[in-house]
Amino acid sequence: MSSVGRSRWYRIGLMLFVMYLSAFIDRSNIGMAAPAIAKHLGLPSAAVGVLLSAFFWGYVITQVPGGILAAKASAKKVVLVVLIVWGLAAIATGLAASMAEFIAARLVMGLAEGMVWPAFAVILVRWFPDHERAKATNLTLLSLPLSSVIMSPLAGWMIHRWNYHVMFWLQGLPPIALAILFYFIGSDSPEEDQMVSAQEREYLVTHRSTVSKETGTIGEVLGNPRAWLLGIGYFLWINGFYSFGLWLPSVVSQSTHFNIEVVGIVSALPFVLACVGMYVNSVWSDRRGINRAWFVAVPLLISGVALIVDKFFLNAGFGINMFFLVISGIGVFAAFGPWWAWTMNFFPRNQTGTGLGFINMCGNFGGITGPIFIGLAAVNGKAITGFWILGVAQVIAFGLFASLSLSKKFRVERSVASLEQQA
Repeated sequence: MSSVGRSRWYRIGLMLFVMYLSAFIDRSNIGMAAPAIAKHLGLPSAAVGVLLSAFFWGYVITQVPGGILAAKASAKKVVLVVLIVWGLAAIATGLAASMAEFIAARLVMGLAEGMVWPAFAVILVRWFPDHERAKATNLTLLSLPLSSVIMSPLAGWMIHRWNYHVMFWLQGLPPIALAILFYFIGSDSPEEDQMVSAQEREYLVTHRSTVSKETGTIGEVLGNPRAWLLGIGYFLWINGFYSFGLWLPSVVSQSTHFNIEVVGIVSALPFVLACVGMYVNSVWSDRRGINRAWFVAVPLLISGVALIVDKFFLNAGFGINMFFLVISGIGVFAAFGPWWAWTMNFFPRNQTGTGLGFINMCGNFGGITGPIFIGLAAVNGKAITGFWILGVAQVIAFGLFASLSLSKKFRVERSVASLEQQA
């Protein structure tokens, strides 16, 4: 493997990771600012839930168009444009002075970021063979928990040192800088890349996907029952995923007397262990020659059960509640690497962006509903009292994915010997 070079890892994979890290920092930093915004604007829990979900109103709209543009035009160009737009929208969030202005800025950011993952999916399929794809996808998605590890303490410090307006301004600058960098070092595929070695280019072209066909139509994607079933399961899952991250700082703030800096540090703890869970689960799924579906379903079961059980320990103290939240965080994040490596194989390669954009669109409706459900279900305004709803959704998602894993149409099995031969 080393003889063919690792440019795809050190340059393309690392760049996707850093860009997605920036995306999730800008996407989730409003969770840290939410207590201060709610106090400043006098918002009840239900209104805060609406504010936290506003990003996803735009995010779900541009998933499929983003995938189509990335596949037919240029994934690199799509990424460059949306980096700049979401950076400017992040800065505009810091200028917002009313609920309507906050929602407008978050909506525009969502419209831009909605195109990011479908474009990334196109790049991942072109740059990484089947047997590396869970690891490559996980490298990108490791930014999900790591963004909170970085963002929560940093945002808490910025808000304490200045205010949430300055926090939004400063965290909106990196995506614009990354757009400039990616313009010079990024590319759509190995064939178009001038920096990759001839040996690595030949290796990547030769070892492209062996389980999905080369070309297909948009109709094959949208008319595929598997796409709809996967989208439904992802919706149930994402209700918990985004709500967990967006509401966690409020949970910590409501359950303790910590100042905003300490709230940021404590809120980062579940995501540290989530990073470990993501890495272990994705590497394990790449090494095992069995259906990846189980590496998705089982972590979701663990996460969902933890949230449901925590409902019966709400009066046991913050330490006990935090323990269950940590377990849930590990499960809800650990499934991501195998998830996208699994679903990528169900669509023709030229429609990967469209297919994954469609699934991501379905799932991210959960980013709209989840935060609102928690806000509505909160007892006496305490967000943690509504988390059990997310647990139920994740257990149902487990049941769906476990059922699909038993169907031959949803199995993408690879023998270990075959992988070793490819490598």
